[in-house]
Order: sequence, then C-alpha cells, then structure tokens
Amino acid sequence: MDATSSRARVLAVVGPAVDRERLLDVLSPLSVSVTSSVGAAGQRAEDEQADCVVLATDRLADVEAVHGALSVPLVVVVPSDGDLSAAAARDAGAADVVPVVDSNLFERLPERVESVVAWRRRGAAAASKITDDLKEQAIDEAPVGITIADCSLPDRPLVYVNEAFETMTGYSADAALGRNCRYLQGPNTDPERVAELRRAIEAEESASVELLNYRANGETFWNRVDVAPLSGPDGEVTHYVGFQTDITERVRAEAAAERYAERVDEERARLQTLVEHIEGLLEDVTSALVRAESRQELEATVCDRVTAAGSFDCAWVGHCDLSPAVIVPNERAGADANTNFLDGLEIDRSDPADPTARAAETRTVQSAAVGDGSVSAEAFVPFDSVIAVPLVHSGTLYGVLTVYTDVAELDDQVRVVFGTLGRAVGAAIDAFESRRSLLSDERLELELEVRDETQPLVRLAAAGDCELSYRGSAQHDDGTVSLFVSTDPATEFEEADTDLDGLRSVDVLPRGDDAELYELTFADGSLVHLVADAGGRLVDLEVDRLGCRFTVVVPDRVAGRALLDDFKTVAANAELRSVTNRSEPPEARREFVASVNDDLTDRQQSALQLAYLGGYFEWPHAVTGDELAETMGVSRATFHQHLHAAERKLISRFFDGEPY
Repeated sequence: MDATSSRARVLAVVGPAVDRERLLDVLSPLSVSVTSSVGAAGQRAEDEQADCVVLATDRLADVEAVHGALSVPLVVVVPSDGDLSAAAARDAGAADVVPVVDSNLFERLPERVESVVAWRRRGAAAASKITDDLKEQAIDEAPVGITIADCSLPDRPLVYVNEAFETMTGYSADAALGRNCRYLQGPNTDPERVAELRRAIEAEESASVELLNYRANGETFWNRVDVAPLSGPDGEVTHYVGFQTDITERVRAEAAAERYAERVDEERARLQTLVEHIEGLLEDVTSALVRAESRQELEATVCDRVTAAGSFDCAWVGHCDLSPAVIVPNERAGADANTNFLDGLEIDRSDPADPTARAAETRTVQSAAVGDGSVSAEAFVPFDSVIAVPLVHSGTLYGVLTVYTDVAELDDQVRVVFGTLGRAVGAAIDAFESRRSLLSDERLELELEVRDETQPLVRLAAAGDCELSYRGSAQHDDGTVSLFVSTDPATEFEEADTDLDGLRSVDVLPRGDDAELYELTFADGSLVHLVADAGGRLVDLEVDRLGCRFTVVVPDRVAGRALLDDFKTVAANAELRSVTNRSEPPEARREFVASVNDDLTDRQQSALQLAYLGGYFEWPHAVTGDELAETMGVSRATFHQHLHAAERKLISRFFDGEPY
C-alpha cells in the first residue's frame, strides 16, 4: 500500500502442509488473523472485513472451495514440495501464487498481498491513467516487448503490456496486468541480478540486466531487461517503462561455446588418462595426438603408429568431408608392397559389403575377414582381416581409419580399443578444424547442383521457358527471403505460372531498360533459406528447366557438410560439384554486409535494393521514385524517407564503421 494507506487486513488459512510459524513471520508487517478451517474461511473473511485471504495449501480443492466463498482477493501459498502448480491455482481463482522458497519470491509475500488488494481497489483507475500519449512514448523507445509499471501502486504492478511481451512470455494482458513483473522469475533466476535491477528502480535510475525468466508454460528463456523511469509534468517519477528482449539464442550459443571448450579440455584430459593407463597401441597413438600440430600430421601419425605396433600391417585414413559418395585414402602407412593396392582405391559409401562404408554409415567400429582377398569390389586386399573405425566427435563424422592385419580374427577387445582411439582422433580433428576456422581468413566456395524439377525455381523457369540468373537477395523480418533474378530471354509470367508451393510471390520490378527483373519471395524452408541457416552467403545462382546451380561461400567444412546434408533432405539429386578455397580479408564483405543489414529496417533495405536493381542510381534515372514507391505499396514521400534513411546509414557505416 502507499504511504497514506493502512495495512491490509489479512485472513491466513494455514493447513498442515506449510510451516505455520514461518508464514506468520513473513506476514507480520500486515494485520493478520489466522484460521486452520478451509470451510470457515469465507465467513471469517466477511465477519472480520478482511481485505485479502492468504491460503497455504497444496490441494487444488482447497483453492476452489475458498475462492468460491470469497468476495475479496485470494493469494495462494504453495509449499516447495507440493504438487499444486501455479497455473492450476490461478485457473481456480487465485489472484497470485507464491511458492515457499528461499528467495525474495516468498520473503516479499506482504508486498504481493498488498498489491492484489490495491489492484482490486484501484486497478481500474490506475489502468485508466494510461493515455495514448504515454503508450506512444513507450512504444517509440524500442521495437521489443514493452511494459509499463505504475509507481504509485504498491509493488509497482504492470498497467500496460504490448503484444510483443505477450508473445514472448506467453502471458496475456489479463494475466500480466496488476502484478509486478517479478512473476517471470523462477527457481533458477539469479537473485543478484534481480537485486541489481531493484536497486536501480528504487534509486529512480535506468538499468539493464540479463535474467533467466520463465514463460507462462514453464519454459525458460533469457531476457534482457532494460528499464527506465518516466516522469510526470512535475518531474516526479510516475511510471517505469521496461523493454524486454529475448536473447535466448545468443546466450545458448555462448553456453554452447563454453561447453565445447570444456568438452575439448575433458577430451584431452581423457586422452592423457589413456596415455597413463592403457598400454600398447592406444598409449602410443594417443600420445601422438597431443603433439600433432595439424590435421594432416595427426592422421599421418595415427597411421604410422598403428602400423608400427607390430600386429597391423597397413592403415589409411579416408575423409568423409564434403565428398559423401566415395571414401578414398588421404593418409596411409605401411610397407610399400603392402600399400600398393590403395592406389586409386575408391570405396562406395553405399556398399553394405564393405566395412569402411559400413563404419561411415553406422558410425560404429566394423571388422571383417577378407576371406578370398576381396573386401572392396575394385581392389585385391593382401591381408586376412580388416577393421574400420569411424572418426567421430559430437555427432560429426570426419573420416574412417581402416586397418589391415594378417590376424585371422579380431576380438572384442581390439574393437573396444580402436573405438576409443577413433573417438580420440575425432575429438582432435574437431579441435584442429575449429581452430583453423577461427584463425584463418579462408572460406570455402561450394558449387551445388540440384537437379530436381519439383523445386519452385525450376518449375518457374520451365513455365517461362527461360533461364533465371542471380541479381541479389534480401532477408526480411518476417522470415521470408527475396531473391532478385533476371530472365533470359525476357519473360512475362502468367499468374498460373507463379502459383507454386513455397513461393509466396513473384513481382516484376521496374527498370529503365528492356531486361526483365523479378523479385521472388520464398517462405521459410526454401533452398535459399538453407544457405543462410548454414551461415553461408549466396554469390551466384543459375536456374533452367532441369535444375539449379548454387555458388555459395561457407565459413568452413563443417558448415559445408551441414548445407549439403540439408539440401539432400529437401531436394532430390543434390550434389556437390566443386569445392574451392577462397581467402577473404579480415574485415570480410559478409561481416560488413551483415553489420549494415543489422542497422537497416526491413523497409529501408527493400527501398535501397529496389532502387539499386531498378537503375534508380543511374543518370538519367532508369526508373522513377513513383514507380518504386508503387512497387513497395507506399507513397512517394514514404519511399524517399526509407531510401534516404538507408543511404545515410550505409554511408555512415562506410566512412565511420558505426551505425548512423
């Protein structure tokens, strides 16, 4: 309650499930009477003119019974080991639900009681104070979840939330209003960060903290909370505006990076343990892993140490990176007379008879007796047995170590040792690949061909009897992607030609020459989306009635493998045609473009790209501002407003390196 109000009169209904003494101690700042009878709660509350009833229970039936007999708000206190959920209690009529936990969620029970009482008395009046001007002021501050809390009411309850807040948290406006935003906290919310936020509010200052919050369905999410005071005409702080941003993906990415570093450390520690405790082959090879300085050296050393152990005569490592159709020897070891059969060896990964192919497919150690000397259909193997070991780490298959011996039969212990070796080598390769990706300016350029006549791009080219050529692309805030293409020969598509699954719209763009330029807008899940999802950059695209040829730059081989796998999932006959190493400067074009795109709004980016592709920047103009405005569906003045804002940001980023 505020400074002019008397303490709330509370009837506490305390059952055996809650520590009676602790509850009454927490409620001591209020005027409290006590009963243990659920059935008598309604009459007692009326006789004593209670402002609120606090019911301590873990039974839903108690909540329903007491609420049905009351004309005042009901606050339910739930024991930490009880089965009653907060959602169920609220559905049964509770105005607020407070868990008995060792945190401020329970210690601030008096404020929460006074809050529901004040909301019952003055909530409607408080809500009516939210004028359109105040809403507009708050909404103009940020394009994210927005809340407004009233500082004149006890515990500063929310009196306004926007739709973004409802979507992000899962709480409707009815469920959110009248309560302090604290209800988003939960058992794993950091109390120190909460205290930091509270101190700033009490000092009437702005603050920004990152909190683990809970949605209405109990799902956790990371929330960056920015709060700022709003003052009335007299300069006194009357409200607090809060900006809520879901940063879950960023925090999870950071946590994943930390976990990855921990896994690498753990893997290296495990390798050290193997060196100390396992004799023979495994000890010898794992010690070499620690000293290797490159992936090539690592794989060569593994082959050398395996063949030097005495029992194994030939070993080779074949990569499974970006060449899924066949596995070929990359590094090998053994006497020349024993390795000649490896020259020109190619193992079909789809061959179920070959242990190397089976190891790649199943990601488990495979062994076989050579028998008549033919394991691979295309090579004579001069040994009695073969064992194939997948080199795997964190779900990624980097290659297969294939080892040959004249031992007639390989026992389970050998397979166990080699399985451990394969995981160790896979972890080491993963570390090399990750380090190379972080330290190198090299990127991979992939040429991918999709010969799938059902793809919307292919169907569009077939319908227009033309070829489509890449002119640019843009991602939009709603998750769609626009692809800008020209046609050869110039083509005018019929409406029936563009009614294709996955293709949201096909719009002709105004140009001053005879070329036909189209904007193709794709819904989520298209091949163009997959390129962006894999961290790639589309640099060229050609489409005809037979298929598509994508040229994509990706950061590393891991991203390339993921993109190829994704293409194969959604399209038939997707193949990798070529891989080229490309060097990019430290300030890569992709980073520059990404930073500019972060500064531009969706409409500003559209205006800039349409003007560029349409020839607006040529002199004389190949297209007018009126034509471009009509294409965007806006007025001429609005189009130029978006275009000039985009130009300012682009030029500022070019000269200053900072957003305008």
